[in-house]
Amino acid sequence: MNTWLCPEAVQRVEQACAAFLSHDATIEQVQAALRRSEQEIVALDEKWLRSLLFDAENKLEEILYTVSDDRQAQAASEVIRHILHSIQAPRSA
Repeated sequence: MNTWLCPEAVQRVEQACAAFLSHDATIEQVQAALRRSEQEIVALDEKWLRSLLFDAENKLEEILYTVSDDRQAQAASEVIRHILHSIQAPRSA
């Protein structure tokens, strides 16, 4: 298990991702959670996490505007699963 410098931010991301995957949140709601957490993560040691969230937020924005409505959930799920995998997997320094 990881010890985070900003555990509340990471928990918010995990909850938003889980809510989306269980069809209880929209892409926009996940984006908002990512954006808020990204802004809280300022520690240099977690720069990789901030970058991950920033990139994922931008990918979700791209999906909203470039992917047909019937494929958005599937495309967003891939991005969201990547986030969850990245924050749950042990990080190599």
